[in-house]
Order: sequence, then structure tokens, then C-alpha cells
Amino acid sequence: MTGTHDHGRERLRREADAQLRARPPLPTWQKRVLERFAVEHGTGWYTLLNQFAPHTPDNRPDVVLVGPGGVLVVLLRDDEPHWEATRAAFVWTAELLAGLATPHGLLTEAALRAVVVHPAGYSETGNRGEHTAITESELDRVLLPAETALDPADALAAARHLDTRTFDLTPIAWNPHRIPRPRGAGQLGSSGRDSGLFEVRQLRQERLDAAVRGPFQDWRLFLDDVQLGAVRRQYSGPARITGPAGTGKSVLALHRLAYLARRSTGELLFTTHLSGLPKLVREQFHALAPQVAHRVQFRNLHSWARELLAERGRETTVDDRAVEAAFTAVWERSGRRGPLANARPSRLYWKDEIDRVIKGRGLGTLEAYRAAPRRGRGGRLSTGFRAHVWEFYCEYERELCERGIYDHNDVLIRALDELGREPLPRNYSAVVVDEVQDLALVGLRLVHAISGSGPNQLLLVGDGQQQVFAGGWRLSEAGISLRGRGEVLRRNYRNRAAIVEAASELDAVNRFDDLDGGPAVNLRRALPVLSGGQVVRWNGTEQHEAVLSALRELDETAETALLTRTNAAAQEWVEVLRRNGFPVVRLEDWDGSPDGGIRVGTLHRAKGSEFRAVFLPDERRPISYHRDELETLQRQLLVAATRARDHLWIGALEQEDE
Repeated sequence: MTGTHDHGRERLRREADAQLRARPPLPTWQKRVLERFAVEHGTGWYTLLNQFAPHTPDNRPDVVLVGPGGVLVVLLRDDEPHWEATRAAFVWTAELLAGLATPHGLLTEAALRAVVVHPAGYSETGNRGEHTAITESELDRVLLPAETALDPADALAAARHLDTRTFDLTPIAWNPHRIPRPRGAGQLGSSGRDSGLFEVRQLRQERLDAAVRGPFQDWRLFLDDVQLGAVRRQYSGPARITGPAGTGKSVLALHRLAYLARRSTGELLFTTHLSGLPKLVREQFHALAPQVAHRVQFRNLHSWARELLAERGRETTVDDRAVEAAFTAVWERSGRRGPLANARPSRLYWKDEIDRVIKGRGLGTLEAYRAAPRRGRGGRLSTGFRAHVWEFYCEYERELCERGIYDHNDVLIRALDELGREPLPRNYSAVVVDEVQDLALVGLRLVHAISGSGPNQLLLVGDGQQQVFAGGWRLSEAGISLRGRGEVLRRNYRNRAAIVEAASELDAVNRFDDLDGGPAVNLRRALPVLSGGQVVRWNGTEQHEAVLSALRELDETAETALLTRTNAAAQEWVEVLRRNGFPVVRLEDWDGSPDGGIRVGTLHRAKGSEFRAVFLPDERRPISYHRDELETLQRQLLVAATRARDHLWIGALEQEDE
């Protein structure tokens, strides 16, 4: 067997040698590299040499290698190339492959990697920003990948595509016209002619089947035609991506960040209202586009604002406990027995009125508050009654001032004022805002001030149906005009059909903001493409035992989450699970890795994440008769339920007998 293998490699080497002798000569070391590439055709690699090598134009690769490790954009250099040459070669190859339909899906730029090969003895190797540098003696580092990126059918389709799309690249030691196409999607029709298109339904099913069979993370990176179009589209101003849960909005946003990073020179920013999401997204982006990850900042908006203020000598820190103590003192002194409590006894409601309406909208006068809309707040407040609320708010502000503390809205307001006084010295090349529906209006104005309104500079990603905080706004109130720019996604790739059906039963579809642009699609109108799934509805009094029993019945607890509405409930379940021998990872400590244990945390922490199985135990709570509170609860449950891909467990506590 070994002799046959060696004979095959020698045959390929001689075939490559004959081809190379018939063209302008290459430096000896480059010829050795090409021959090594060529013999790897026996392991699934396809070599395409630039016909102008060794005098390849600066914006072209010397070699493109397609195989198990993906698409390698190779530059053969005696010295370190300028980063612009490496990027230009990458983009040139990516544009040739844009939208290629392989038997397993539309190929994205995540499959490409820039590699610079140096002669033996060159010392400065390793990851060099936007490319990996190796010597000719280290070729195994790229030819023997740790993970398979392209299967044989995908690799063949990509190699044949490159051969037909440009005269610059010439196959070495393989004949694209002699190799039969793989059977299945993309095979020749009865006419014997290849249309270059795959039957859409069959193609999509093959993609999904492959995703389900593969590692859990793999299926997150698939793009359909609508998503890939949005990644590559040129927007003349701010744009938005919206759609129900599970339609791939965040994945699309990451692909677009990578696409823009490779075609710009400045830094890029991914931001969100949520504190834990940037850490998870940073890891996903690094896996998607490691060559440009160093140019993208992943920051919670409040963290970004605090850093700006600190750099400009206006350091503004927030002590949540001190802020809560200040509000409680004012409530006990003036709210509990005043007109506010008579109208609505919930202190949290009036805290939200300040956070999401008065300060959240940056209102500076009573007149402005009297005229302000209160979307999603429930119950009409007369202009006369708003004076009572304003008086309570002013007392709260005095309490903060006397204690020398700031709340989170103060950070955003001060940062916005600072940018008004002195804009950023250089705009980001692009700003992506995820979960935009959860920003307060002042936060939306801040991201607009950060990004500006230039082409491709601001992308808003969100779904009003998944809003979990009080209040609402319209984009026009922040001075943002979309003019139809953006996409509405409809295909749900995350949740199996049973999960989508269960989540759609929640009454979270009656009142949600469509983010100002075109038709909105709620979860009931989404198109789930994964069939099956399991939903377990439990009701009873012994919930701890029911959850523990259900967890033991799972085939595995990897990629399982238990989500709660409150931190107190999350802490209770952490203790219960650990006492019973289950490994636990708190969501606030989770880095997105598949290892560890059962993820436990609040649904706010889980936003932007997804799991194979999700448990939603019930929590004792006072009965609310206010519609806005019930609607908020329904939206929160919808968010939690749609974190599940395959399995969803929903608990309902019954009242114990006296």
C-alpha cells in the first residue's frame, strides 16, 4: 500500500514538473513548494498557479490552494510582503468565489485564509496580522489542518469555479475537465450541460443535514442567499437587519464585519446594551476571521462610553448598589406614600420611568417630559400627573449628586455631550449594534454620534419582539433615516419546528416596535427549516426534583442551559444543581466554549446565545394586572424559549395545598 501511495505522489510530482518546465521558470525554492502542493492532490488539494508567477501582480496571489483546510491564498515571497498586498490577494480571490454554490451551501469568506510562504531559513514566521507566515519546510502546518473546512465535493466545486472564472490561474497536476462532478446536488442534468446552479430546495436540505451532523458550532456559520447578499451589499447610509429569533441576524452581522474589515483600513466596532454578549461574540468572530480580529473592538456601549470619558478627563464610574440605595431612599421618603404609589405601587415601574423615559430619552425639562411619547409603558399619564413624576425624578437626581455618584444613563448622556463638544478624531470604518431594540434612546443617539451616517458605517441589528426592557422609540427620534436600507430575515435556522411552535404561542406578538423600516416579521410568520424537536411542559409542586430528573434523562448535558428571570432564582438553581452533582457554569463567567457544565443565568445574560437544550423553571411572582408588565414577561419568555435548538423544558408551579 505504501509503495502504491509513493508511486502516486511521484507521478504527480513528475506531472507538475513537466508543467512547470513549459512555462517561465520559477526560483528553485518556489518550484519545490509548487511540486509539494501538487503531490497533495492525492490528499484532496487542488493547486492553481498564477500564470504570471514569479512576476505576479501585487494584487494577486501566486498560488491558490483548495482542499480540506479551505481555500489558501498563497504568496511566495523572499521577504515580508506589505499588508496591502496580502489583503488585495485575499479580496481578489474572495470576489472570484463570492456566492459560489457548493453541494453543501454558499461558500463564504470564512473558508479563505491568506498564507505567505518563505524560503527555508526565514525566521519571522507565525501569525502576522492578516496572514500566516511559514517557510517551505513548514508546509504541513497548512496542508494537514486540524479541522476539515471543505469536504471533497466542496473543494472540487471551488477549484473548478476558480479555473473557469479567471485566466490568471492555471491548474497544476490536475485536469478539471477530466474529473467527474460529484453525484447529488449540482450534477449534470439530462441535457448534459452544467447550468452552474443547484436546485434550491435540495441544496438547502443538504446544507442543513450537514450542519446537524457536524459539531454544534458549525451550523451557526451557514449563510443563505439573502444573508450573503446583505453581507456584501453596499449601503449608502445607516442600514438595519431584522427578523424573528433564530434567523441568523448576529451571524450575518459578524460576516459583514469581517467583509468590511478586509476592505477598509480603520478600526471597527461591535457594540450592544448587553454586558456579557461582546465577550461571546469576540470568540465567535476570532474563529470566523482571525486575520482581522485585531481590528475589531467588541464593547458594551456603557464600557465604551466610560473609556471615552476617562480618556478626556471626565471619569464616570457607576456603583450599582449605591445607585439602588439612592433610589430606595428617595422612594421611601417621597414615593411610597405619594401620588406615584397610588397610581402604580411598583417602585420598579417608576425606576424604569426614569431610566427609560426621562433620562433614557435625555429629557431636560418638565415641558419636554410632558410632550414625550411613552411607548410600551402602559397606562396614560396626564400632563398634570407628569409633574409629580418630574418632582420625584428631580429629588432622585439631587440624591445622586449629594452622594457623588452616577447611574448608567449619566454615562451615556455625558459621553454624548462629549462627542458633541469634540467628535472622535477618526470615525470607525463601521459600527454594528446588536440587540438594538434594548437600547434607550440616548444610547441610540450615542451610537449614531460614534458612527456617523456615511456609507456602510452603521448597521443596526435587532428584533422588537425580543425587547426585554421597558420603553420604546423610533429611529427617527435619534436622527437616523434608513430609507429602506436593510433586510428582513424570515428563515429560522436555529430552532426546530416544535420549539418555534411553542414559542409562537406566547403572546409576545401584539406590541413590538418594527424599528422604523418596512414590514416586520414576527415569530409566528417565521419559516423554521429544522424539523422535529421536543417540548416538555411540566406542572406540579416539586419542581427541583422534576428538573433534576429531566436533566438525568438527557443523552448529554453539554450545551444545556437553565434560564431564569432573576439573579436570585439563578443563584438558587446553581446551588441545587451543584448539590446534586451537576457541573455548572454561570453565564456571566461563560466564554462561549462548548466545555464546562450546565449554563445557569438570567435570560438577559443568555441573549445572543443558543443551546441544544434549555430549561425554563417557573418562578413564584405576584400576579400583575398591568398589561405592559404581562407583555414584557411574554417577550422575556419568548427570548428564553428561542435559545433552545432541540429540546425545551417549561415548568409551571402549582399552588401547594394549605
